[in-house]
Amino acid sequence: MPSLNTIDLVVRDVPAAAAFFRDVVGLTLRFAEERFAELDGGGVTIMLTPDALVPTRPAAGIILHFQVDDVAAALEQARSQGAQVLRDPFTTDWGWESALIAGPEEVVVDLYRPVGTEVED
Repeated sequence: MPSLNTIDLVVRDVPAAAAFFRDVVGLTLRFAEERFAELDGGGVTIMLTPDALVPTRPAAGIILHFQVDDVAAALEQARSQGAQVLRDPFTTDWGWESALIAGPEEVVVDLYRPVGTEVED
């Protein structure tokens, strides 16, 4: 079976996007230069580049889900780094506590943790 291990986001400003994922989300920056960066996404590599191997537009309409231990603490860290909060913590129908912040190039970042799927009557 194929295994997804890398996501390449086409962005206009690589240094700004790399700083966002490093400072706001807390990912480890493996490599960075003006036109390319690579981050450790915890099992998935995130590459940032303004160029693609085929014609394309910058990233938009993408939601990246990052599992965290404490949603409130992760959201506070993101806020302290100037992140725009799109939605404060809430519980999804599928049993996640999530908070959504705006990422670079219209990417949405979901900071979540599983909390169970029990339905209260």
